[in-house]
Amino acid sequence: MQLLLAQLLLRLLALMPLKLLHALAVPLGWLAWRLPWRKHAVIDTNLARCFPEFDESARHRLHRQHLVEMMRLALESGAVWYWSKQRLFRHVISAEGWEHVEQHMAGGKGVLLVGAHFGNWEILPLFVSARMPFVALYKAPKRADLDAAVTTSRSRFGATLISSGSPAMRKMLAALRRGEAIGLLADQQPKQGEGVFAPLFGIPASTMTLVNRLARKTDAPVIFAHAKRITGQGWSIHFEPAGKDITAATPVEGIAPMHQWLEQIIRQHPTQYLWSYKRFSVRPPGESDFYPPRR
Repeated sequence: MQLLLAQLLLRLLALMPLKLLHALAVPLGWLAWRLPWRKHAVIDTNLARCFPEFDESARHRLHRQHLVEMMRLALESGAVWYWSKQRLFRHVISAEGWEHVEQHMAGGKGVLLVGAHFGNWEILPLFVSARMPFVALYKAPKRADLDAAVTTSRSRFGATLISSGSPAMRKMLAALRRGEAIGLLADQQPKQGEGVFAPLFGIPASTMTLVNRLARKTDAPVIFAHAKRITGQGWSIHFEPAGKDITAATPVEGIAPMHQWLEQIIRQHPTQYLWSYKRFSVRPPGESDFYPPRR
C-alpha cells in the first residue's frame, strides 16, 4: 500500500513543471531544517569533518541550503520515473564531454562510467541508456516490490541493471568485453573488510576497489560523470576522462584520482552532495565511531 501511495504521489509530481518543483523545495527544505530528524547529526558531522575551515555559521548555512537541494532531488523523482524521453531530455541543458564516451564506443571499446551521489545521479543511467547499450550496478532494496519498481524506473530507456554481490564483477567484465558502457556510483561504501581505506577530504574512507580492478582487467577507459542541478531549468551533465592513474598497480593509488575528482565537484557545488549518507561509518581498526550514536 505504501508503495502504491508513493507511486501515486510521484505521478502527481510528474504533472508539474520542473521550475515549480524547484521552487516548492525552498519552503520544504527550510521546514526540514526546523523539524527534528536523526540525519541532521550525520549532516553536521560530515560537514564539520570535511570542511574544518568553515565556521559554525557557514556550516549551518550550508546544511540548510543542502536540505533545499535534497528536496529538489526528491521532487524531481516524478520526472525521473515517468517523464517521456523528449520531455526529460529537454531539461538536460548540456552534456559536456559526451564526445569522449562516443569516441571510445565507436572504437569498439567498452566504457566504465563512474558517478557519485551528487546532483541528480538518477538522470545519468537514463541519459546514457537512451543512446547506447548500458549496464548499471545498483544496490537492490530489501523489499521485492520496491526493487521491482526501482528496476522498472531505472531501466525504462534500455539499461540493464545488475545487483551488487558476488556475480556483479563477472557480469560487468562481460559487458565491457562486449563493448558496452557500464556505470556505478563509486562513493557507495563497501562493507567492513571489502574495501580499502583511501583519503577523502583528508579522512580515511573505506572505498570499493571495483573501478581499479575492472579498468586493469579490461583496459577499458574510465570516465567520471555527474549531473549538476541548474535551479529552475534542469541538469548539466559532465563527462571527464579519468586518466591513466586510475589503473595504478595498488588500489589506493588507483582510488586517488577518483577521490580528487569527487572532492573537486563537491567543493564547486557543496550543497548538491548527499551529506546525509554515512560515508565514513566504516573505520580503520582501532578507530572510534565517526558518527554520534542514535538517540
